[in-house]
Amino acid sequence: MRKKRHLTIDEKRDWLAQIFRDASGDYSQADKFKALAEDTRLAQLQTEQEQGNTPRDAAHHQQALPPLLAELLPPAMNGPDRQS
Repeated sequence: MRKKRHLTIDEKRDWLAQIFRDASGDYSQADKFKALAEDTRLAQLQTEQEQGNTPRDAAHHQQALPPLLAELLPPAMNGPDRQS
C-alpha cells in the first residue's frame, strides 16, 4: 500500500491549533497569529468543500483580514523605525 503523500485539512488544522495554543514559548506571537490566519483560511476552504462549492479562482481565498483579526494587529510604524 502506498503511503499518504499529503496531510488532510483536519491534520493541518490540528497542527496549527498546537502552534496557536502553545504555552511553552516555542512559538512567537507572530507565529501564533500566522497559524490562526491559516487555520481560518483552511476552515473556510473546508466549509466550501463540504457545501459542494468550488472557488472561482485563487484570488477568492486572498481576501482582506476579518475585522476581528485586523484589530489584533499592532499600530502601523511611522518614521525612521519603519522598514520597507
